[in-house]
Amino acid sequence: MLLFRNHIDRKDLISIRRLLQSTGFFEQSPDEIDIAIELAEMALEQGNNIENYDFIMAEQDDQVVGYVCFSRVPCSISSFEIYWLCVDQRWQGNHIGKKLIEETIQIIRTCGGKKLILQTAGRTQYIPTQKFYSACGFIEEARIKDYYAEGDDCLIFTMGIN
Repeated sequence: MLLFRNHIDRKDLISIRRLLQSTGFFEQSPDEIDIAIELAEMALEQGNNIENYDFIMAEQDDQVVGYVCFSRVPCSISSFEIYWLCVDQRWQGNHIGKKLIEETIQIIRTCGGKKLILQTAGRTQYIPTQKFYSACGFIEEARIKDYYAEGDDCLIFTMGIN
């Protein structure tokens, strides 16, 4: 049975690294995984909460199979951003990512959130990710050309929350 918890433990640092490595998306820039770990460490030090970085961990049979990291956008009253959303490659296709987004939206609603934002890469490898976000109700609101590298745009997706 899939369970969610909205706090992070020190042991989750290993799980987050494993999840991100499982996707095969960060082989060209492994420093991205280090950044994800840094955000998790900050949440452990400063407290896992919406004003710092909030985490929701998805667990199946006591194993972390996915997670989301999000927070309120600094200086914003009602906008929130997803910084990381990852599901173990072996568990993709089981609606875990969609459920993590739904759990995130529920928390954001209770905090008065009205808009959810996320960024993703524009290169071909990320087309399934882009389609996933669209299927979840996000719209591509902006595109910054050659953001990550030449030919790799930054796509900014948003979703209104009612």
